Amino acid sequence: MKKILLAILTLAILISCDTGNNTGNNTPTINAGNKNANANNAKYATRIEIPSIQSGDLFLSHTTTVNGKENITYSIAHDTARRHCRWTAFTFDASNRAKKWNRDDWKQTEWRGDPFQPNPDMPERYVMTKSEINSNGFARGHVVASADRLHSKEANEQTFYYSNISPMHHRFNEGAWLDCEGLVQGWGRNSGFCDTLYIVKGGTIREGEYRTVGSCPTVPNYYFMALLCLKNNSYTAIGLLFKHINGYSQTEVCSIDFLERFTGIDFFCNVPDKVENSFERQYNIGSWSGLRNYIEVEE
Repeated sequence: MKKILLAILTLAILISCDTGNNTGNNTPTINAGNKNANANNAKYATRIEIPSIQSGDLFLSHTTTVNGKENITYSIAHDTARRHCRWTAFTFDASNRAKKWNRDDWKQTEWRGDPFQPNPDMPERYVMTKSEINSNGFARGHVVASADRLHSKEANEQTFYYSNISPMHHRFNEGAWLDCEGLVQGWGRNSGFCDTLYIVKGGTIREGEYRTVGSCPTVPNYYFMALLCLKNNSYTAIGLLFKHINGYSQTEVCSIDFLERFTGIDFFCNVPDKVENSFERQYNIGSWSGLRNYIEVEE
C-alpha cells in the first residue's frame, strides 16, 4: 500500500540549519535543534538527503512498503506558484538497489507504456500538464529518473507523477542529463562504491534562473545534482551542474558550497555542521569514476 506524507510548510526561514543524524532509509532521528525538524507534519524532513525546506513550498514524501516496512521512494519540495519542483531527494541503499521491475512491462498494463499521470496527492493546478509541456516543444523530463526506482512497480510508477516532470529540451534530456543519470545509477547500485548514496536533483527556479516559454510557466536555465556518498562512515560529495540548452550540455563539476550559492538551496543541512563543512567545500573528481566531458567550475 502506498502511503503519502503531505505537509504544506509555512515556516519562517531561519538563518542557520543545525545538526541532525539520520541512520538509514527508514530510521531518521529527529533533532529538535534542526530547522527542518520544526516542519509541521514533515515526518521525513530531518533525513540526510533532505535539503533545507523553504517557506511556502509543498513538501511530499512518496513511500511504498518493502518487506513489511515503509520505504521512501523520493521526497519533493514543490513551488506551487511556479508549478515546478524546487528539488527532489532520494537515496540508493540496500533496500532499493535491486532491479525488480522492467519499464518495458508498462506496455502490458492499463497504461500501455505511458504511465505519466497527475500526482494523486497534489492539486493539479500546481503542476504543469502534458499539453503545456509537449505543445511547447519540450520533452517530459524526469527529475527522479524512472531508472532510479526499479525496486518495485509501485515505486517506478511514482516517478511518472507530473510533479516529478520538468520541461526539458529533447537533446538535453537524451544527452547530458541521461548520461549522468546513468552514472548516478551505477554509483548508487554499486555496494562497493557506497553504503548509501544521497541524491538531490532539480532545476533552477529562482527569479532570473528560469524562463517562461509559451504556456510553460517555468523552464529552468540550469539543472543540477548534489551527491553525497557514505562509505565506511566516511562522506564524500560532489556537485554537477548542466546548462539547459537544445543540444549536448557539458557537465560542470563543482563543490556543494558552490552549488548552494548557485541555486540558493542548503543541501545536506541535516548532517552535523562539522562534518557537513568538511565535505561541502571540496570534491575529488577521481572518486567519481566515469565523469567525462566535464568542466571544473572556477569557484
